[in-house]
Amino acid sequence: MAILQHPVFRRLYTAHIVHIIGNEFTFIAVVGLLHDLSGSGLSFAAGTVFRMIPYVFASFFAGTLVENWDKRRVMIVVNLLRGILVSLFFFITSATYLWVAFLLLILVNICSAFFQPAMQVAIVQSVEEKDRLAANSLLQGTTSFLIIVCQGVAAVLVYLFSYRYNFLLDAACYLVSLFILLPLPHIANDVVSKAAVSFMERLKEGFRYIGKHREIGSVIGYQMAERVCGAYYIMLMYYVLTERGEGLYVFGLLDIPLGLGGVIAGIAVNKLSERLSEKGTWRIQGWALVAMGCSIFAVFHTKPLLGLAIAILFASTAQFSSSILSVTKLQRLSDPAYLARVFSIREMATMGSFSASCLILGFSAEQVGSAAVSVWLGFFGVAAGLLWLWSRRKLQKIADVQSDLRRNSSA
Repeated sequence: MAILQHPVFRRLYTAHIVHIIGNEFTFIAVVGLLHDLSGSGLSFAAGTVFRMIPYVFASFFAGTLVENWDKRRVMIVVNLLRGILVSLFFFITSATYLWVAFLLLILVNICSAFFQPAMQVAIVQSVEEKDRLAANSLLQGTTSFLIIVCQGVAAVLVYLFSYRYNFLLDAACYLVSLFILLPLPHIANDVVSKAAVSFMERLKEGFRYIGKHREIGSVIGYQMAERVCGAYYIMLMYYVLTERGEGLYVFGLLDIPLGLGGVIAGIAVNKLSERLSEKGTWRIQGWALVAMGCSIFAVFHTKPLLGLAIAILFASTAQFSSSILSVTKLQRLSDPAYLARVFSIREMATMGSFSASCLILGFSAEQVGSAAVSVWLGFFGVAAGLLWLWSRRKLQKIADVQSDLRRNSSA
């Protein structure tokens, strides 16, 4: 916990905890709202698309804009707007206003697209490189632990009361997070002078930068595959609530193993951080995708709820482990002058693939059933993981040959 001695990171971490608590209450409330107003697998997928597509589109511009803005001010304004918008869900009570729910999802996620690059820059500027894996592990582990606690509490509240009050709790959490961020110092990018002045030129420069750095592009590509596999969660909504006919509180309780997997991943990656070589890192990433593919198949072919929970636990542990390693790798590989643009482009690419996958999986599950679709998704995860391992091994051999040639020539 020495990482919490960084005063700026400590405030970022605390604000993150508070707003994640609210997010988890809202997530199950949105699922409940969509289920009440529509109840189809396609509506769950559409809800995700209406959250993700605006996020993807806004991410295209967010990093370039945030780069020249005060990151503290960005995070404060975003939390204020999200708090106001989330509270409006409370008043949607008729299917006639389903479009309003989708509109609110769009607006909330446009705001969120500006928060992620601002927070990443703030972390990089306040935490030394040697401590960033520990910082990312702590953030992920805490987030996942909060999923366990908050989804369990939210499931009980949904069972006893109305899910609508969860929207008001989330709005309050955003406002509390805002006040925690207020004492932060101004966080401006002191290396932005390396980039071009024009907005469009800086945007193009961000894509050119990623194109020139193949390793950054490969990590983003890997995360796109991981997000495609992660879209199984949309099918899980339909599978649990419609195909199995379980209550909303059961779906909420199944988020507990999802969060526990993140906690395990955060602890394990943090413990292994000092011993992980480059080769060890890409091996874990590859086998994590393979494990996700196998676990996804098990989720939709296991009848007992306990077996279903165990399969979700394995899938989430693999997914969060790969995510922590990938984010830390991007922070290390990226020039600070391009960091906001790299992470906004990364969000655009990964969440774009997630959104498209959610829509396809939601529609397909409603047409042919979740079990059939899970076979293809599981196969994709296994194939993507093996392809990553093969490509990394091939690159490693090329690097070893080049190293031998340099040694021989110098001798």
